[in-house]
Amino acid sequence: MKVEVGGRTIFVGTGGVEWASGPWVVLLHGAGSDHTVWALQARTLAQHGCRVIAPDLPRHGRSTGGDVVDSVDGFADWLNDLLDALDVDQPVILVGHSMGSCVALSFAARYGKRVRKLALIAAGEAMPVNQELLDDTLSRPERAHRFIAAFGHGKGAHFGRAANPGTWHIGSTVALLERCEPQVLNADFVACNRWSAAGLPEQVQCPTWVVCGSKDKMTPARTARALCRRFADSKLVEIAGVGHLMMAESPDEVSRELLRTSR
Repeated sequence: MKVEVGGRTIFVGTGGVEWASGPWVVLLHGAGSDHTVWALQARTLAQHGCRVIAPDLPRHGRSTGGDVVDSVDGFADWLNDLLDALDVDQPVILVGHSMGSCVALSFAARYGKRVRKLALIAAGEAMPVNQELLDDTLSRPERAHRFIAAFGHGKGAHFGRAANPGTWHIGSTVALLERCEPQVLNADFVACNRWSAAGLPEQVQCPTWVVCGSKDKMTPARTARALCRRFADSKLVEIAGVGHLMMAESPDEVSRELLRTSR
């Protein structure tokens, strides 16, 4: 479905199910991605009665119009406007992956009354980005895409292991990144590089899940553990053998954890 938000046309995935009366679950994708990274989780949640909101962030995927957003707080404020546009009048279960986890945490700290539960996937206390990679997103995007795909997946994904037969994780990630405008990917990484969780977990009052992959090289498990300890009410879930892009590498385990948060 599409909705107008502040002069932008925003595409929202619903998991293929029309909204009924279940809990609202918002799924925020990461840098350079779109709602399709949640395809399996969104459908699972929707089939279990959740009202899924899986938006393409501004200028990502099928969302069009407006300037590029280059700050996490900017995305958080936009999310508040999106929920208003969708007439969401109940606290949501807010889920974010990578950059989306930064947005989710910042949103929960700024708009706490709108969040019932929080799930942060592949999150950390900070999300620094190498300057060479930042430069490559604009000057050599093909190289940036290959690096992100290789670094973002665990070892198994490099050798053909996939939960769904016939899936090529590396190639799929490169293809996903190729659909993103270079200036949008660059702005996403600038936003990540500037962001810090300093002071944010302490402002979150809702139950929080921190989900990490044991082989994540972008946001290592140790940073997820450190972040998790800072919440008043939190649970750490570590998925063995997977990297940063765990929704693809371990879709069933991620889906099970999200179903637990929706209860």
